[in-house]
Amino acid sequence: MFLLNEILVFTPGRRQEALDRLAWIHGLMASKPGFRRAIVAKYLGDGTKHTVLRVWEDQDAFQRFREGPDGNYGKGRPEGLYTNEKVIPQWESSSESRPAGAGDFLVKVERQVPAEAMGAYDAYEKRLQQIILGSNGRAGLWTFRTRDGGESLFLARYPSRADFERLLESADFAAGMQAMPAGVTRGPTQCFEVVSEMLPPS
Repeated sequence: MFLLNEILVFTPGRRQEALDRLAWIHGLMASKPGFRRAIVAKYLGDGTKHTVLRVWEDQDAFQRFREGPDGNYGKGRPEGLYTNEKVIPQWESSSESRPAGAGDFLVKVERQVPAEAMGAYDAYEKRLQQIILGSNGRAGLWTFRTRDGGESLFLARYPSRADFERLLESADFAAGMQAMPAGVTRGPTQCFEVVSEMLPPS
């Protein structure tokens, strides 16, 4: 899968306008071949900041959409509606454990992985997935890598914040986190509440 990752900061007082515009954009995408899912989620540390995740079957499917009649969806964006934070925008899927539609509590963790640690990190990541899925059978997990493999993005969806906090307090998770390979740099854990989701028409 191919992920487009954005962080948008909504202008105060224009939240619904911004959400309506994103729903319109995702409506353009929903019926196109290769579209898998679009998620908008509010950052729980700042009510104006939202992550936007758009998942396609592959980069070619997204590119075909961009080259089609609806691909210039950014044109005509109302002035001052939101701003984009600098992020790594494009990711390739490395694994998926159950569809990431398990709940509205979304957790994002980004890590920098040096080439010499990649093999050990793969094993570490698989073990962490086993621990998370073992702690809550309703969790949904995605992992993504940049094309050069130097960055890893871990996405997890839980039914609630309480499910995530129970995981944090478990001995297995604590042990798993301590086993992170040397040289890997872990970014902050960011927690979000899913506020909208678009799927292909059934």
